[in-house]
Amino acid sequence: MRIAIAGFGTESSMFSRHVMHTDDFHFHRGEALAALYDLDAWLGADGEGIEWIPLMRAQGGAGGEVEPAAFDAILDEIVAGLTAAGPIDGLYFDLHGAAHVQGRERAEEHLLRAIRGVVGDTTVISMSMDPHGNFSAELAGLVDLAASHRHAPHIDNMATRQRAVTNLVAVLRRGAVPVKVHVRVPVLLPGERTSTVVEPGATVFGAARPSIEKYGVLDANIWVGFAWADESRNAAAVLVTGYDLAAAEACARELAQGYWDARDDFVIVSEHSGSWSEALDFVVSDVALPVFVSDSGDNVTAGSSGDITYAITETLARPDVLASGRSILFAGLVDPAALAAAVDAGVGGSVDRAIGGAVDARYGAAVPGPWTVVELVDGRFGEGHVAAVLTDGRVSVSVHSHRSKFTSPDDPTAWSKPGHAWFDLSAYDVVVVKNGYLFPGQVALSRSAFMALTPGGTDLDFDRLEFSRVIRPVFPLDRDFVADLTPVVIPSASTI
Repeated sequence: MRIAIAGFGTESSMFSRHVMHTDDFHFHRGEALAALYDLDAWLGADGEGIEWIPLMRAQGGAGGEVEPAAFDAILDEIVAGLTAAGPIDGLYFDLHGAAHVQGRERAEEHLLRAIRGVVGDTTVISMSMDPHGNFSAELAGLVDLAASHRHAPHIDNMATRQRAVTNLVAVLRRGAVPVKVHVRVPVLLPGERTSTVVEPGATVFGAARPSIEKYGVLDANIWVGFAWADESRNAAAVLVTGYDLAAAEACARELAQGYWDARDDFVIVSEHSGSWSEALDFVVSDVALPVFVSDSGDNVTAGSSGDITYAITETLARPDVLASGRSILFAGLVDPAALAAAVDAGVGGSVDRAIGGAVDARYGAAVPGPWTVVELVDGRFGEGHVAAVLTDGRVSVSVHSHRSKFTSPDDPTAWSKPGHAWFDLSAYDVVVVKNGYLFPGQVALSRSAFMALTPGGTDLDFDRLEFSRVIRPVFPLDRDFVADLTPVVIPSASTI
């Protein structure tokens, strides 16, 4: 049995000014790719006799739109690798599902169509996906199996990949592909409203696992869709696979109905949320410290640029906050040029330049200095200085070389690619992070939290965003309509 491994992952905010190029992706090839997955432990005896053919995975995290040349180069390398590999029985594809290529639509569908053109209809394709990807009926028709994360934050990253692989091998051993039942759920919500650490997300998404046993299906999955892209495919979805069509349809219908029925109950997952002005009022109130504040409109984990200065600029305009005695750190401002200047100046040196706003200055200009270098931060992977902590005597800012979530290395969702920066936060009362919902490592360090609904490429205020291509009606852009949740049987992609 021969099984190839490949992958492509990024989520692209179409409302961001950032553009993803080839150097925004981290590549694993050959044995380095195979080493990302604990195949022997996952499969045990079921893995005997399998020849693994690891090709290439391009992982970009999140960003703006993808430059066409970068996407085409990734597609061409994967297609070339599959062509050179010759006949294969299966393909495990590690996908995110929310890429957008400049001037195009449905990037993943295009990629999987090209792959299917090489491997033919006798190869079983199984994907792992992020629930914040888009699982269209078209994409469902190009693959045989798909497994989505069941937790947000994604503490089940590896468990989801394991499920995709073990299901693939089980189908190949059985020699028969399951039926696929798909439901498009006309809801488009951001992850900050659909986290599984609170209700109704815990119940809605938690229903997928017990439904497998209840209906006797192979797998059941729910997708949220990607909220910051304007494409016809952007919506929530359900996919159920199994060998009993009636059971798969009943399972899919129940999961889709559960999501639809809870749509009005999905609210901002933070106990405290509001405008940036309200966030500042919160941090100077009688609140437990340290407090973590999400600059959610500039969420680098969902595709914003990471260099928007709105939060810093508005804070510097609040004398009461500056006089409060609160030590404030703005963490994760992406500014490679400012970092280089800080490295040249050294700890204790001065950087007389404005920071931030190089990519996206719509909501605030670069913040002028001079800045004093407090600390230089080395990367986790031996790549030298990846961040510097600066202060102007009023606030502190960490400027970073890469767009990366700012969370501790032992966080189960921590970044596993170059550019990840982390340092001791004990000196700060307030830590502002460029993500939406807090990640486990951030939660562990915070005693209180506030999600600020700031403007930017990942704005949580949909009234400030313009959608023209999404299929309407869709909640919450539309509210007074009846959803069609009819399960659709998707023809098998493979014949084995």
